[in-house]
Amino acid sequence: MMRVPDYVQKVLGKLEAAGHEAWCVGGCVRDSLLGRTPADWDVCTSALPEETKAALGEMPTAEIGAGYGTITALAGEGPVEITTFRKEGAYSDHRRPDRVAFSQNLEDDLLRRDFTINAMAGHPRRGLRDPLGGQEDLHRKCLRCVGDPLRRFDEDALRILRCLRFAAVLGFEVEESTESALYRLADLLKTVSAERVLGEMDKLLAGAYAEEILKRYADVLGRLFPERICADVASVPPEPDARWAALLKNVPAPEEVLARLRFPKRRQKTVLAHLAGDPLTLSQLQIKGRDLLELGYAPGPRVGEVLHILLRDVQNGVLPNERSALLGALCSPQAKADG
Repeated sequence: MMRVPDYVQKVLGKLEAAGHEAWCVGGCVRDSLLGRTPADWDVCTSALPEETKAALGEMPTAEIGAGYGTITALAGEGPVEITTFRKEGAYSDHRRPDRVAFSQNLEDDLLRRDFTINAMAGHPRRGLRDPLGGQEDLHRKCLRCVGDPLRRFDEDALRILRCLRFAAVLGFEVEESTESALYRLADLLKTVSAERVLGEMDKLLAGAYAEEILKRYADVLGRLFPERICADVASVPPEPDARWAALLKNVPAPEEVLARLRFPKRRQKTVLAHLAGDPLTLSQLQIKGRDLLELGYAPGPRVGEVLHILLRDVQNGVLPNERSALLGALCSPQAKADG
């Protein structure tokens, strides 16, 4: 049985007390069944958005996404996205449905989702609703589209990248027909916004199986990166910017790729600092704890804190990784004032 946090159960209870059906759905169900702690909780319901707001009463809400049937309950311990059951609709831009059709049927909502492992609904008392075999696919460690994979990827091209992200994070195999559709529709990745690509790639690169996926699906990812990217990222700590640097180490103009993907300026500096050979760990910093002791710092946790601050400044391009510059920063009036 799923372990649903009290604040989420409170949301379910309010909807049910008002006469509506309500279930936890999607990634929180998947992660719970895998023994992972869900990063967030989503609820689907038979209630229309205005009925959801009424059922929640005095509980604060946000209406970002209300046009697509989503109300976010600000339940205290965390936000809970509550979305009305929806039916399939056409996607003409490979991104969003042209229109939203609400439903009173939970299975309609599950049938519109991307992968079977994300198409399960759970309830602390009613158990699991899994009409598409998502739990079996979890046991098989298999990524399989809901319904026709060609249709699913054509509807929303980001699902191609999401598929590879889940494979990189979970270590799952992509089912044969789903994999075939990845290759056939890979060019659709060019229609995905830079912001969405960056978000998914950050998660993919942080995955324990990132290197394997980068190598296996190089032809698919090549639609996003015509440059000669490097797949050898496993030896780099799973910190996104460090892995981006590893990915781009053979690219002649990495700054152009970072700009194309609309990396924030601070992150661009960090990635380029990694590429320039600036330290990825404290062991590569050009000063050590003993240097701080010689400058008069007292032994203790503060020495480590200061070294981490210097490391961050080097990675962000604020300081060069040079002994004289780092010692100069420590001897500055501001550094002395900070302790």
